[in-house]
Amino acid sequence: MKKNKALFAISNLWLWHATRTLAVIDMYLLKNYEIDIICYWNTLNFLKEELKWKKIKYIKMVDYPHLERWFWVFYYVYLFFDVFKTLRLINKEKKYIKNIENNYDFIFSDWRYWVYSRNTPSFLLSHQLSFVMPKLYHNAQIFVDYYNKKHFKNFKVVFIPDYKKENKSLSWKLSHPKWVDSINHKYIWILSSFYDTKLIKKNLQEIDYYFVISWYLLGNKQSFIDTLISEAKKLEWKKVFVLGDTNNYYIKELENDITIYSCISGEQRKQFFENAKLVISRSWYTTIMDCAELDKKAILFPTTNQTEQEYLADFLNEKKYFVIWNNDSDLIELVWKTKSINKFEASGKTKNALKKIEKTISEFCE
Repeated sequence: MKKNKALFAISNLWLWHATRTLAVIDMYLLKNYEIDIICYWNTLNFLKEELKWKKIKYIKMVDYPHLERWFWVFYYVYLFFDVFKTLRLINKEKKYIKNIENNYDFIFSDWRYWVYSRNTPSFLLSHQLSFVMPKLYHNAQIFVDYYNKKHFKNFKVVFIPDYKKENKSLSWKLSHPKWVDSINHKYIWILSSFYDTKLIKKNLQEIDYYFVISWYLLGNKQSFIDTLISEAKKLEWKKVFVLGDTNNYYIKELENDITIYSCISGEQRKQFFENAKLVISRSWYTTIMDCAELDKKAILFPTTNQTEQEYLADFLNEKKYFVIWNNDSDLIELVWKTKSINKFEASGKTKNALKKIEKTISEFCE
């Protein structure tokens, strides 16, 4: 019997998992679904603010540890122990889900790979089917891919926010492993919470340089922000920083026309992105999709030792869709380079993706 109730599980490793899944949550809220959300910490705070006028039940559940952190030999030591910590958390998740799974029409997971049910249709959203392994663990690639492939079969469908044609892809090898046809999957095109920005009120001045900082890898976040502020002071016109810190809401005005926001949400978050002339961000995949959705030019900073970001930066730089920052780069020079980047021609965007998601889920929930 249909309950008109859905469970969403969202990873806290990056705030961008929450922003892209917002489009799907909003779609089902408009269909009068009762929504429960499993999330944690920064993601929990963000969603409560973003959806503060909606009746939603939040289930606080500790997320997996931040893999690929620290530097030098400590990077591999942390990675080794974090894997075992993750396995313990997975067992707790499985027990919890088993107790509540029958309350829902379907379960939708964004990067919380072990939130699924054998009895309730479960769907996974992920662009990263194949992980990019660190050099020291390169030989483990075949085993990791085998494990991923085996695990993805627990879901009715894996929704891949990318394009089916590899020559039009935004994440290429991450979303197009050789074994992809062995799992139930659907390429849905891009997924962005900014697909409806044309409906917002245009009451904000243009932002010449929009610096978007997320919460991941706190160990080097402040030094990264300080570097960007120092570089931003060399630029003329309006600069806005958004730090993705939902624990403390504040606004700071600095010299050289720089404004810093700890975090923004709702219509303001959409306004800022819509009014940005140039986006400057870590090379998060969701930010890449956001830029593709609104045809924004961007300068991307891959996080050192974060293999997904490093791969995406190299791949997209080769395609000349974005300009990539490295440690020796000068921001003024990179801004000039954005004038010659290629426009990404999208065959379908978020509105099309939502239709695909809705149609697919309804086939399993009738």
